[in-house]
Amino acid sequence: MKAKLLATILTALTLTVSANAKLQGSDDYQPKAEPTSSWSALLGVSGGNSLIARDGTIFMNLRIGVVLNPYISLGGYFSTILSDVKNPKVRHPQMLDYHSYGIFAEPVVFRSGLFSISLPISIGGGSVNFMDKGDEDGFKSDDAFFTSDFSAQFNFRITKLLEVSFGGGYRLFAGIEEHNLKNKDFRTPFGELRFTFKE
Repeated sequence: MKAKLLATILTALTLTVSANAKLQGSDDYQPKAEPTSSWSALLGVSGGNSLIARDGTIFMNLRIGVVLNPYISLGGYFSTILSDVKNPKVRHPQMLDYHSYGIFAEPVVFRSGLFSISLPISIGGGSVNFMDKGDEDGFKSDDAFFTSDFSAQFNFRITKLLEVSFGGGYRLFAGIEEHNLKNKDFRTPFGELRFTFKE
């Protein structure tokens, strides 16, 4: 009788220790919590080539905004021409450039690891600046316009903070009518190389 009781107690203790060990072992693995969406800042610098007034034109963009989640970014931009462009619509030598400001949205339509494809769009406004040869006062703002970009970007995450992108698109203008220029003289396809720093 004592032997059976002792055997029962030992069996119960063995099962209890085994169950306790199993429960403690189950704490070794905790499923990863899904990351909560949080905003982060972005700063982007880009440049490229376009055809303003049928001339090869180097432009630069500066973007500041927020990454709402891995699939959408919003913010503002500044764009300007870096190279000299001749006005082909006047007889006397005249140079022109432009500056524009606006807002952008960049949805990501494909993502795989460190690679993604995005379709940024922007809308804004600015001014066309003209300078005649020999004018010591420099460029003067003579015309205002609205502009919008549509493009596709192929993005590569180089480090945690740096993303490098290349792509291209089409830039639309409306409202240009000074110095014999038209909107179609500024509407242009463009190629772009971009560096974006994300928090």
